[in-house]
Amino acid sequence: MGKGGGRAHTPVEAKDNLKSTQMMSVIDAIGEGPIEGPVKGLQSILVNKTPLTDTDGNPVIHGVTAVWRAGEQEQTPPEGFESSGAETALGVEVTKAKPVTRTITSANIDRLRVTFGVQSLLETTSKGDRNPSSVRLLIQLQRNGNWVTEKDVTINGKTTSQYLASVILENLPERPFNIRMVRETADSTPDQLQNKTLWSSYTEIIDVKQCYPNTAIVGLQVDAEQFGGQQMTVNYHIRGRIIQVPSNYDPEKRTYSGIWDGSLKPAYSNNPAWCLWDMLTHPRYGMGKRLVAADVDKWALYAI
Repeated sequence: MGKGGGRAHTPVEAKDNLKSTQMMSVIDAIGEGPIEGPVKGLQSILVNKTPLTDTDGNPVIHGVTAVWRAGEQEQTPPEGFESSGAETALGVEVTKAKPVTRTITSANIDRLRVTFGVQSLLETTSKGDRNPSSVRLLIQLQRNGNWVTEKDVTINGKTTSQYLASVILENLPERPFNIRMVRETADSTPDQLQNKTLWSSYTEIIDVKQCYPNTAIVGLQVDAEQFGGQQMTVNYHIRGRIIQVPSNYDPEKRTYSGIWDGSLKPAYSNNPAWCLWDMLTHPRYGMGKRLVAADVDKWALYAI
């Protein structure tokens, strides 16, 4: 009897193991401060109408950092938001034959964030297996007329979709200066090897510690990848400004007790009468530079 044919090979595909992490970082100005703040802590911050935590304080949305400032005259800068950046989108392919160069002219920047990656990264064998691959890039700055490699990056793994990474460049040359991205790996010609590289963007970063005096703010850092590219909306359930109310007033119950002696105390309140008093007498955002407290009949407001 003749020998049977060999077993057919079933192609094997390695799992994708490269995943981009894109962080959304934003500072929202809530309003004039000081305010009392979120009604129920992180549960009162909603991203795409979903609260950050449940009623027991367990995370509903992961990968979120939130800090807030009440809006005092003297308040500390929000941690993790000590810089601001202006991003320039490029989206240009980088090949071995054609490095990509850009000129930086902004005089006041402290650092550069360079974002780059691959359109896909995998190698297909003659048997149909799809395996990880790698590609090497150099990020260079021109110093005193010479190209100096600041970052030597190898992307190693497998992905069937775009993957982006970023690095930070510090100790920048005097402006203007040139920056370029060089592909060290040979350009792929066969269809079996997919490793096209791109320079996605660069971000000019200025280190600045803003206190935002008299402004209530919330700083949010969110892992945007978990929203699948959707545009994100953020809402806040807030107890607002702390204003002057009668000393015998309970803002929670909205009731007065005993006889009022005319003195005031600071508290959060949405009572229209005392919100009006605040707007008429406050010297910063109200009429307080034109009116004094004696010009406003607080006893008439008390009677409302």
